[in-house]
Amino acid sequence: MKKHSFHKFTELRPALEFMEKNGAQSKIIAGGTDMLVDIRKGASKLDPVKHIVDIHDIQELRNIEIKGNVCRIGACCTFKEIGINEDVRSYYPVLKMAVDRIGSPQIRNVATIGGNICNLAACADSIAPLLVYDAQVRLCSVGDERIVPLENILIKPYKTDIHPDEMLTEIILPIPDKDWKYCFYKLGRRSGVSISRLSYAILLKTNKDKIEDIHFAFGALFSVPKRLLDLEQELRHQTISADLWKDVSRKVAQKIIEETGIRWSTPYKIPTLQQLFFTSLMDLT
Repeated sequence: MKKHSFHKFTELRPALEFMEKNGAQSKIIAGGTDMLVDIRKGASKLDPVKHIVDIHDIQELRNIEIKGNVCRIGACCTFKEIGINEDVRSYYPVLKMAVDRIGSPQIRNVATIGGNICNLAACADSIAPLLVYDAQVRLCSVGDERIVPLENILIKPYKTDIHPDEMLTEIILPIPDKDWKYCFYKLGRRSGVSISRLSYAILLKTNKDKIEDIHFAFGALFSVPKRLLDLEQELRHQTISADLWKDVSRKVAQKIIEETGIRWSTPYKIPTLQQLFFTSLMDLT
Protein backbone atom coordinates (compact mmCIF):
# COMPACT_ATOMS: atom_id res chain seq x y z
CA MET A 1 0.00 0.00 0.00
CA LYS A 2 1.34 3.41 -0.96
CA LYS A 3 1.85 5.72 2.00
CA HIS A 4 0.37 9.22 2.16
CA SER A 5 0.77 12.01 4.66
CA PHE A 6 -2.45 12.64 6.57
CA HIS A 7 -3.71 16.11 7.50
CA LYS A 8 -6.84 16.66 9.60
CA PHE A 9 -8.51 20.06 9.89
CA THR A 10 -11.28 21.36 12.13
CA GLU A 11 -11.52 24.85 10.58
CA LEU A 12 -12.06 25.82 6.96
CA ARG A 13 -9.43 28.56 6.57
CA PRO A 14 -6.38 26.40 7.47
CA ALA A 15 -7.67 23.65 5.17
CA LEU A 16 -7.95 26.10 2.27
CA GLU A 17 -4.47 27.44 2.98
CA PHE A 18 -3.10 23.91 2.82
CA MET A 19 -4.91 23.29 -0.48
CA GLU A 20 -3.53 26.53 -1.92
CA LYS A 21 0.00 25.21 -1.41
CA ASN A 22 -0.55 21.46 -1.94
CA GLY A 23 -3.83 21.04 -3.80
CA ALA A 24 -2.36 19.45 -6.92
CA GLN A 25 -0.87 16.66 -4.81
CA SER A 26 -3.75 16.33 -2.34
CA LYS A 27 -7.02 14.45 -2.09
CA ILE A 28 -9.81 15.56 0.22
CA ILE A 29 -11.84 13.08 2.26
CA ALA A 30 -14.83 13.58 4.55
CA GLY A 31 -16.44 10.17 4.96
CA GLY A 32 -13.77 8.39 2.92
CA THR A 33 -16.04 5.55 1.83
CA ASP A 34 -14.72 5.67 -1.74
CA MET A 35 -11.22 6.98 -1.10
CA LEU A 36 -10.25 4.37 1.47
CA VAL A 37 -11.22 1.57 -0.91
CA ASP A 38 -9.04 3.14 -3.62
CA ILE A 39 -6.13 3.49 -1.19
CA ARG A 40 -6.35 -0.16 -0.17
CA LYS A 41 -6.52 -1.24 -3.81
CA GLY A 42 -3.58 0.94 -4.75
CA ALA A 43 -5.63 2.59 -7.48
CA SER A 44 -3.49 4.21 -10.16
CA LYS A 45 -5.54 7.43 -10.04
CA LEU A 46 -3.94 8.07 -6.63
CA ASP A 47 -0.38 7.90 -7.98
CA PRO A 48 0.03 11.74 -7.99
CA VAL A 49 -1.44 12.03 -4.48
CA LYS A 50 0.93 12.68 -1.59
CA HIS A 51 -1.46 14.16 0.97
CA ILE A 52 -4.84 13.04 2.33
CA VAL A 53 -6.79 16.02 3.69
CA ASP A 54 -9.52 15.13 6.19
CA ILE A 55 -12.26 17.78 6.49
CA HIS A 56 -14.83 15.61 8.30
CA ASP A 57 -14.75 17.67 11.51
CA ILE A 58 -15.05 21.16 9.98
CA GLN A 59 -18.36 22.02 11.63
CA GLU A 60 -19.26 24.90 9.30
CA LEU A 61 -19.44 22.31 6.50
CA ARG A 62 -21.95 20.18 8.41
CA ASN A 63 -24.99 22.48 8.59
CA ILE A 64 -28.34 22.21 6.84
CA GLU A 65 -30.29 25.43 7.04
CA ILE A 66 -32.85 27.58 5.28
CA LYS A 67 -31.64 31.12 4.56
CA GLY A 68 -34.04 33.37 2.69
CA ASN A 69 -35.35 31.46 -0.30
CA VAL A 70 -32.64 28.80 -0.44
CA CYS A 71 -31.55 25.75 1.51
CA ARG A 72 -27.83 25.35 2.15
CA ILE A 73 -26.45 21.86 2.72
CA GLY A 74 -22.87 21.64 3.97
CA ALA A 75 -20.63 19.45 1.86
CA CYS A 76 -19.69 17.30 4.87
CA CYS A 77 -23.29 16.45 5.79
CA THR A 78 -23.75 12.70 5.81
CA PHE A 79 -26.56 10.98 3.96
CA LYS A 80 -28.10 10.00 7.28
CA GLU A 81 -28.13 13.63 8.42
CA ILE A 82 -29.72 14.70 5.14
CA GLY A 83 -32.30 11.90 5.20
CA ILE A 84 -33.59 12.74 8.68
CA ASN A 85 -33.55 16.53 8.27
CA GLU A 86 -37.05 18.00 8.41
CA ASP A 87 -36.37 20.73 5.82
CA VAL A 88 -35.07 18.15 3.33
CA ARG A 89 -38.08 15.90 4.00
CA SER A 90 -40.46 18.82 3.49
CA TYR A 91 -38.96 20.64 0.51
CA TYR A 92 -36.82 18.04 -1.30
CA PRO A 93 -38.57 14.65 -1.14
CA VAL A 94 -36.76 13.34 -4.22
CA LEU A 95 -33.40 13.94 -2.52
CA LYS A 96 -34.74 12.28 0.64
CA MET A 97 -35.82 9.23 -1.36
CA ALA A 98 -32.44 8.97 -3.06
CA VAL A 99 -30.20 9.30 0.00
CA ASP A 100 -32.26 6.75 1.92
CA ARG A 101 -31.31 4.15 -0.71
CA ILE A 102 -27.57 4.83 -0.85
CA GLY A 103 -25.45 1.93 0.38
CA SER A 104 -26.14 0.54 3.83
CA PRO A 105 -26.96 2.27 7.13
CA GLN A 106 -23.26 2.05 8.00
CA ILE A 107 -22.31 3.79 4.74
CA ARG A 108 -25.00 6.47 5.12
CA ASN A 109 -23.68 7.22 8.62
CA VAL A 110 -20.33 8.41 7.23
CA ALA A 111 -20.63 9.04 3.46
CA THR A 112 -21.17 12.71 2.55
CA ILE A 113 -23.03 14.52 -0.17
CA GLY A 114 -19.93 16.55 -1.06
CA GLY A 115 -17.94 13.37 -1.51
CA ASN A 116 -20.64 11.88 -3.72
CA ILE A 117 -20.38 14.91 -6.02
CA CYS A 118 -16.59 15.23 -6.02
CA ASN A 119 -15.95 11.53 -6.60
CA LEU A 120 -18.41 11.75 -9.54
CA ALA A 121 -19.11 8.14 -10.27
CA ALA A 122 -21.69 7.83 -13.06
CA CYS A 123 -23.94 6.00 -10.60
CA ALA A 124 -23.75 8.67 -7.84
CA ASP A 125 -27.29 8.54 -6.50
CA SER A 126 -27.58 12.01 -4.97
CA ILE A 127 -26.68 13.99 -8.09
CA ALA A 128 -29.76 13.40 -10.27
CA PRO A 129 -32.10 14.67 -7.50
CA LEU A 130 -29.88 17.70 -6.97
CA LEU A 131 -29.98 18.44 -10.69
CA VAL A 132 -33.78 18.45 -10.90
CA TYR A 133 -33.86 20.89 -7.98
CA ASP A 134 -31.54 23.29 -9.88
CA ALA A 135 -28.71 22.90 -7.37
CA GLN A 136 -25.72 25.20 -7.28
CA VAL A 137 -22.43 24.53 -5.53
CA ARG A 138 -20.18 26.90 -3.60
CA LEU A 139 -16.47 26.43 -4.33
CA CYS A 140 -14.02 28.20 -2.03
CA SER A 141 -10.31 28.96 -2.17
CA VAL A 142 -8.18 31.19 0.04
CA GLY A 143 -8.75 34.34 -1.98
CA ASP A 144 -12.00 33.70 -3.78
CA GLU A 145 -15.21 31.78 -4.03
CA ARG A 146 -17.53 30.96 -6.91
CA ILE A 147 -21.11 29.74 -6.99
CA VAL A 148 -21.93 27.76 -10.11
CA PRO A 149 -24.71 25.43 -11.30
CA LEU A 150 -23.94 21.86 -10.27
CA GLU A 151 -24.08 20.60 -13.86
CA ASN A 152 -21.25 22.97 -14.82
CA ILE A 153 -18.69 21.07 -12.76
CA LEU A 154 -19.64 17.56 -13.93
CA ILE A 155 -17.01 16.86 -16.59
CA LYS A 156 -16.56 13.09 -16.94
CA PRO A 157 -16.47 10.07 -14.62
CA TYR A 158 -14.33 10.86 -11.58
CA LYS A 159 -13.44 14.29 -12.99
CA THR A 160 -14.97 17.59 -11.87
CA ASP A 161 -14.18 21.19 -12.71
CA ILE A 162 -13.04 21.93 -9.16
CA HIS A 163 -9.63 23.62 -9.16
CA PRO A 164 -6.78 22.09 -7.14
CA ASP A 165 -6.86 24.96 -4.62
CA GLU A 166 -10.66 24.88 -4.25
CA MET A 167 -12.96 23.03 -1.93
CA LEU A 168 -16.66 22.32 -2.36
CA THR A 169 -18.18 23.78 0.79
CA GLU A 170 -21.95 23.68 0.29
CA ILE A 171 -24.82 22.81 -2.01
CA ILE A 172 -27.40 25.54 -2.55
CA LEU A 173 -30.98 24.62 -3.45
CA PRO A 174 -33.76 27.10 -4.23
CA ILE A 175 -36.92 26.49 -2.24
CA PRO A 176 -39.42 24.85 -4.63
CA ASP A 177 -43.14 25.45 -4.46
CA LYS A 178 -45.46 22.68 -3.32
CA ASP A 179 -47.09 22.00 -6.70
CA TRP A 180 -44.50 19.51 -7.96
CA LYS A 181 -45.30 15.84 -8.31
CA TYR A 182 -42.17 13.78 -7.90
CA CYS A 183 -40.50 10.43 -8.37
CA PHE A 184 -37.14 8.82 -7.76
CA TYR A 185 -36.36 5.37 -9.09
CA LYS A 186 -33.25 3.29 -8.66
CA LEU A 187 -32.62 -0.12 -10.18
CA GLY A 188 -29.80 -2.25 -8.82
CA ARG A 189 -28.87 -5.91 -8.72
CA ARG A 190 -30.61 -6.23 -5.35
CA SER A 191 -32.91 -4.15 -3.18
CA GLY A 192 -30.31 -3.01 -0.61
CA VAL A 193 -26.60 -2.11 -0.46
CA SER A 194 -26.75 -1.84 -4.22
CA ILE A 195 -24.89 0.13 -6.87
CA SER A 196 -27.27 1.68 -9.39
CA ARG A 197 -27.65 0.07 -12.77
CA LEU A 198 -29.87 3.03 -13.64
CA SER A 199 -31.65 5.76 -11.74
CA TYR A 200 -33.74 8.81 -12.48
CA ALA A 201 -35.41 11.71 -10.72
CA ILE A 202 -38.57 13.44 -11.99
CA LEU A 203 -40.36 16.64 -11.00
CA LEU A 204 -43.62 17.32 -12.81
CA LYS A 205 -46.03 20.25 -12.58
CA THR A 206 -49.34 19.97 -14.40
CA ASN A 207 -52.23 22.30 -15.17
CA LYS A 208 -55.30 20.20 -15.90
CA ASP A 209 -54.17 17.99 -18.81
CA LYS A 210 -51.15 20.11 -19.75
CA ILE A 211 -47.51 19.94 -18.69
CA GLU A 212 -46.76 23.23 -16.98
CA ASP A 213 -43.14 22.28 -16.23
CA ILE A 214 -41.02 19.15 -16.02
CA HIS A 215 -37.50 18.34 -14.82
CA PHE A 216 -35.81 14.96 -15.14
CA ALA A 217 -32.26 13.74 -14.62
CA PHE A 218 -30.58 10.36 -14.99
CA GLY A 219 -27.83 8.47 -13.20
CA ALA A 220 -25.76 5.47 -14.37
CA LEU A 221 -26.98 5.96 -17.94
CA PHE A 222 -24.88 8.82 -19.32
CA SER A 223 -21.18 9.25 -18.62
CA VAL A 224 -22.14 11.50 -15.69
CA PRO A 225 -25.57 12.21 -14.15
CA LYS A 226 -27.42 14.46 -16.55
CA ARG A 227 -30.56 16.52 -17.13
CA LEU A 228 -32.06 16.71 -20.61
CA LEU A 229 -32.94 20.40 -20.76
CA ASP A 230 -33.82 20.52 -24.46
CA LEU A 231 -36.32 17.70 -24.10
CA GLU A 232 -37.80 19.30 -21.00
CA GLN A 233 -38.34 22.53 -22.94
CA GLU A 234 -39.96 20.64 -25.79
CA LEU A 235 -42.49 19.06 -23.41
CA ARG A 236 -43.73 22.21 -21.70
CA HIS A 237 -47.38 23.05 -22.48
CA GLN A 238 -47.97 19.76 -24.29
CA THR A 239 -51.10 17.72 -23.62
CA ILE A 240 -50.49 14.72 -21.38
CA SER A 241 -51.22 11.31 -22.86
CA ALA A 242 -49.84 7.77 -22.84
CA ASP A 243 -48.58 8.31 -26.38
CA LEU A 244 -46.65 11.40 -25.30
CA TRP A 245 -44.97 9.54 -22.44
CA LYS A 246 -44.06 6.66 -24.77
CA ASP A 247 -42.49 9.13 -27.16
CA VAL A 248 -40.56 10.81 -24.32
CA SER A 249 -39.23 7.45 -23.14
CA ARG A 250 -38.06 6.61 -26.66
CA LYS A 251 -36.34 9.99 -27.02
CA VAL A 252 -34.52 9.57 -23.71
CA ALA A 253 -33.30 6.13 -24.80
CA GLN A 254 -32.12 7.53 -28.13
CA LYS A 255 -30.17 10.32 -26.43
CA ILE A 256 -28.42 7.78 -24.22
CA ILE A 257 -27.38 5.70 -27.24
CA GLU A 258 -26.21 8.82 -29.12
CA GLU A 259 -23.94 9.81 -26.23
CA THR A 260 -22.68 6.45 -24.96
CA GLY A 261 -22.97 4.23 -28.04
CA ILE A 262 -23.88 0.56 -27.94
CA ARG A 263 -22.28 -1.08 -24.91
CA TRP A 264 -22.52 -4.55 -23.39
CA SER A 265 -25.26 -3.33 -21.04
CA THR A 266 -27.31 -1.49 -23.69
CA PRO A 267 -29.62 -4.40 -24.68
CA TYR A 268 -30.65 -4.66 -21.03
CA LYS A 269 -30.65 -1.04 -19.91
CA ILE A 270 -32.45 0.66 -22.79
CA PRO A 271 -35.70 -1.35 -22.90
CA THR A 272 -35.72 -1.51 -19.11
CA LEU A 273 -35.34 2.24 -18.81
CA GLN A 274 -38.02 2.91 -21.42
CA GLN A 275 -40.59 0.78 -19.61
CA LEU A 276 -39.74 2.03 -16.13
CA PHE A 277 -39.62 5.69 -17.14
CA PHE A 278 -42.91 5.40 -19.04
CA THR A 279 -44.53 3.71 -16.02
CA SER A 280 -43.29 6.42 -13.65
CA LEU A 281 -44.63 9.20 -15.87
CA MET A 282 -47.98 7.45 -16.16
CA ASP A 283 -48.14 7.01 -12.36
CA LEU A 284 -47.51 10.74 -11.87
CA THR A 285 -50.41 11.69 -14.14
